[in-house]
Amino acid sequence: MASIVEVARRAGVSITTASRVINNSSHPVSAATRARVLKVMEELNFRPSALARAMITKRTQIIGVIVGDSSDPYFSVIIRGIEDVARKRGYLVIICNSERDPEVEYNYLSLMRDYHVDGLIFAGGSRQDETALRRVISALEELHSTGVAIVALNPHLFPAPQVSIDNVAAAREMTEHLLALGHRRIAYIDGPAEITTSALRRRGYREALEAAGLPPDPALIWPGDYTFESGLSTADRFIASNPRPTAIFASNDQMAIGAITSLRRLGITVPNDVSVAGLDDIPSARYIEPPLTTIEVPLHQLGAYGMQTILCILSGESVESFYLSHTLIVRRSTAPPATES
Repeated sequence: MASIVEVARRAGVSITTASRVINNSSHPVSAATRARVLKVMEELNFRPSALARAMITKRTQIIGVIVGDSSDPYFSVIIRGIEDVARKRGYLVIICNSERDPEVEYNYLSLMRDYHVDGLIFAGGSRQDETALRRVISALEELHSTGVAIVALNPHLFPAPQVSIDNVAAAREMTEHLLALGHRRIAYIDGPAEITTSALRRRGYREALEAAGLPPDPALIWPGDYTFESGLSTADRFIASNPRPTAIFASNDQMAIGAITSLRRLGITVPNDVSVAGLDDIPSARYIEPPLTTIEVPLHQLGAYGMQTILCILSGESVESFYLSHTLIVRRSTAPPATES
């Protein structure tokens, strides 16, 4: 493999001049000299060392992304959006699965510091545990002090620009859709209690019921953890309810799909016996039978805009938090209740 020394020798320039051309330095180099060095680089198939470039530019071209679980379709689409933008700008993306464990998340932050990442994207919601939050904020302050750009794609309790949707409004809109169909007993499958996103979506559900003059019934708020498996327990709770809800709103699509699956196994028909709705519009939402009524979250755009915000911060631009629009998607999993409950 050719070295910078050989490039400089073949081009008839100093190693310093060759380095300025290779690293696209702002230091003036004549057009003729630059062209000669680039021609030699092509002839020798020279590829500059990323490590050497990082030592000169103080940039590693590495972006760390912390997700709950990269196998979750919600996160996989976001990751693709991040990578589509990062790849075009020559950045390497490192995906870190935190499993929503604060200790794992903290350890990843330490690794990101050691790898001298240029930017860090939090794709999942923040934990509301004060002890865990203090450790995370301390680690983030250390990263920020070294020039690392930090962006969150969900509501977080630490100070950082956020690119997200209005989770309260999204959950409220879905609940209002079910109310408009005539449902009055609407069960809600919650997310992890300690995650900020869960609290916001639960708030939207409660606000819609209260605005309709329906006090939220604690017995109809069922625990969940955003996984397909937690949605599978829905059928048992549905059977045990008296009176039964006429609609089930899962706070994400994974749990809604699990709910439809478990209900079907017991011979309960969706939406004839009970309507089921979700939130996120992951790819599989349109393929489940019946196709899932949900709120479309622009997941790919979330990732893409998150990465673009990182690039803006790194270039010295001022950035602010902002919401992306969500959209109600009505499919065949919801319908008016068959009978009054």
